[in-house]
Amino acid sequence: MPQPWYNTRPAPVFMTVFYCFIVLLQAGVWVVEEGFEQTRFGDISISVFLNICVVALLMFVGGLMLLARKKSSSLCFILALALGVTFSLSRMGSGSIVHLLTLPMFKEYALVFGIWVYSLQLRTTGYFLSK
Repeated sequence: MPQPWYNTRPAPVFMTVFYCFIVLLQAGVWVVEEGFEQTRFGDISISVFLNICVVALLMFVGGLMLLARKKSSSLCFILALALGVTFSLSRMGSGSIVHLLTLPMFKEYALVFGIWVYSLQLRTTGYFLSK
């Protein structure tokens, strides 16, 4: 007799999906409350606005793909990480690595890196193969 879908997935997968959903909600609230207005008045550039939206969307899609057992979820996480870190580093004027590592966004990128590594580890356990 087949098991229910929620019994066949490890708890960290659900925590990852929940985190990705929270990231999407945070970005959505920011877009509605401040993002559109800041972009419209020129306080932030359209590229910053789009980067935030794309990274949040990639995180959410990666989480859904992880829940659906799609191997390409790792690609979404690494793209979100690469886009976010590259764009953040290009916008930084500080040359001090200590200053960069204390910023909250880099702590979040470290968490995204951990999620990406976890999605790669799931490949070796056969998570993506079992239905």
